[in-house]
Parts: sequence; structure tokens; C-alpha cells
Amino acid sequence: MPTRKITETLRRALRADKRPLLRIANAAGLPYPVVYRFAKGQRKGIRLASAEKLAAVLGLELRPRKGR
Repeated sequence: MPTRKITETLRRALRADKRPLLRIANAAGLPYPVVYRFAKGQRKGIRLASAEKLAAVLGLELRPRKGR
């Protein structure tokens, strides 16, 4: 089974979320331009602390895969 990168998981969650990116950025306490450029693929990545904030707002969690 192929592994998906954390950044791709976050981007997919941002696209799937019905809230405007501005609202998500505000809820995460992140600057809108950072979230916008990341979501649109104009930034390769974001800092881990920012990813944690976005994941929390988007309802995502990082956990070990079964069978490991």
C-alpha cells in the first residue's frame, strides 16, 4: 500500500473542507497567505507546528499504522 505524505493529506483535507481557507487559517491561528499558498501547492511544505495546528482544525490525527 503506498504511503501518502503528511503534506498531501493536509492538502486533500483542505480541499475537502467546505469552510473558506480564511476561516480555517483563522481557526488554526495561521496567516492566511501561508495557508492559501500551501493549499494551492505554491509552497512545498509548512512548518511542523503549522501542520499540527491545521491538522487539529481539520480533525486529523497522526497515528501508527496497524501491523507495525
